[in-house]
Amino acid sequence: MQYLVLVGALCSVVFGSVYLIATIQGKAQPNKVTWLLWAISPLISVIATIAATGFDWSILPVFMAGFMPLLVFIASMFNKSAYWKLSFLDYLCGIVAIFAIIIWRLTDDPILAIIFSILSDAIASLPTLRKAWLYPTTEAPVYYIGGVISSTSAILAATTHWSFSTASFPIYLFILDTSLMLIVLLRKAALLDNKMTP
Repeated sequence: MQYLVLVGALCSVVFGSVYLIATIQGKAQPNKVTWLLWAISPLISVIATIAATGFDWSILPVFMAGFMPLLVFIASMFNKSAYWKLSFLDYLCGIVAIFAIIIWRLTDDPILAIIFSILSDAIASLPTLRKAWLYPTTEAPVYYIGGVISSTSAILAATTHWSFSTASFPIYLFILDTSLMLIVLLRKAALLDNKMTP
């Protein structure tokens, strides 16, 4: 089963690298609040899962779900054309997401850590979900397609010894990446269709 997870992690690297290059070139404009918290939340979940159950292959895609956004966040800091203007909602979501991380840290419970890292990640996703809906051309769906493949491999790997710790974050990532992929693809198609309509 670890081979399936390794394939999923490799997909994260390949698809994530395409998004990373698009960010460096200024073709994608990631929301910095979202991408920073997308880096932090999965990495917290990885640490909490290891604390709760030890190392498991199903956490590799979750690790990649944090590592690749960290690279995208760093790349977005160095390219002015990859800049996305932050709004009050972005900052509010960032503050709430950080608050969820602090609550987890105060409890020091691995299961709560996973719950709050999912909550934090979901709140951090709201600005990018909104941006993808309103401005789909600022997003590249390739990263989310890779995320769907990677999270699917993690879910399949978790079925060998199913538990909340091993399965919850991959299931959440699957739902999030599928939602973002569909929003970006369908909204881009709708924009293209509107331009072609006489």
